[in-house]
Amino acid sequence: MFEEEGLDGDEHGDTLCGACVDNYASDEFWICCDMCEKWFHGICVKITPARAEHIKHYKCPSCSNKRARP
Repeated sequence: MFEEEGLDGDEHGDTLCGACVDNYASDEFWICCDMCEKWFHGICVKITPARAEHIKHYKCPSCSNKRARP
Protein backbone atom coordinates (compact mmCIF):
# COMPACT_ATOMS: atom_id res chain seq x y z
CA MET A 1 0.00 0.00 0.00
CA PHE A 2 2.78 2.49 0.71
CA GLU A 3 6.44 2.94 -0.14
CA GLU A 4 9.13 3.78 2.37
CA GLU A 5 12.33 5.65 1.68
CA GLY A 6 15.30 3.65 0.45
CA LEU A 7 13.66 1.66 -2.33
CA ASP A 8 15.32 1.43 -5.71
CA GLY A 9 14.14 4.45 -7.72
CA ASP A 10 14.73 2.66 -11.04
CA GLU A 11 11.97 0.17 -10.33
CA HIS A 12 9.36 2.95 -10.16
CA GLY A 13 11.07 5.53 -12.37
CA ASP A 14 8.14 5.79 -14.80
CA THR A 15 5.52 6.09 -12.04
CA LEU A 16 3.71 9.44 -11.96
CA CYS A 17 1.82 10.94 -9.05
CA GLY A 18 -1.93 10.79 -9.69
CA ALA A 19 -2.32 14.27 -8.19
CA CYS A 20 0.58 16.40 -9.41
CA VAL A 21 1.79 14.14 -12.27
CA ASP A 22 5.41 14.46 -11.12
CA ASN A 23 7.81 11.50 -11.39
CA TYR A 24 8.64 9.01 -8.67
CA ALA A 25 11.53 9.92 -6.40
CA SER A 26 12.85 7.38 -3.90
CA ASP A 27 13.35 10.04 -1.21
CA GLU A 28 9.62 10.87 -1.09
CA PHE A 29 6.79 9.01 0.65
CA TRP A 30 4.26 7.51 -1.77
CA ILE A 31 0.93 5.74 -1.20
CA CYS A 32 -1.12 3.64 -3.61
CA CYS A 33 -4.90 3.79 -3.89
CA ASP A 34 -6.36 0.34 -3.26
CA MET A 35 -9.26 1.11 -5.62
CA CYS A 36 -7.70 2.59 -8.79
CA GLU A 37 -4.11 1.48 -8.03
CA LYS A 38 -2.68 4.92 -8.84
CA TRP A 39 0.32 6.14 -6.84
CA PHE A 40 0.37 9.50 -5.03
CA HIS A 41 2.96 11.55 -3.18
CA GLY A 42 1.91 11.45 0.46
CA ILE A 43 2.18 15.23 0.62
CA CYS A 44 -0.17 15.64 -2.38
CA VAL A 45 -2.93 13.66 -0.64
CA LYS A 46 -2.07 14.86 2.87
CA ILE A 47 -1.04 11.43 4.19
CA THR A 48 2.05 11.05 6.37
CA PRO A 49 3.97 7.78 6.72
CA ALA A 50 2.80 7.56 10.34
CA ARG A 51 -0.85 8.02 9.36
CA ALA A 52 -0.52 5.51 6.50
CA GLU A 53 0.47 2.79 8.96
CA HIS A 54 -3.05 2.98 10.43
CA ILE A 55 -4.88 2.82 7.07
CA LYS A 56 -5.99 -0.68 6.07
CA HIS A 57 -7.34 0.26 2.62
CA TYR A 58 -6.42 3.65 1.16
CA LYS A 59 -8.82 5.39 -1.23
CA CYS A 60 -7.50 8.43 -3.10
CA PRO A 61 -9.60 11.62 -3.16
CA SER A 62 -11.01 10.74 -6.58
CA CYS A 63 -12.12 7.25 -5.53
CA SER A 64 -13.44 8.57 -2.21
CA ASN A 65 -15.68 11.03 -4.06
CA LYS A 66 -17.14 8.45 -6.46
CA ARG A 67 -20.71 7.50 -5.65
CA ALA A 68 -21.81 3.92 -5.80
CA ARG A 69 -23.92 3.20 -8.87
CA PRO A 70 -27.35 1.65 -8.31
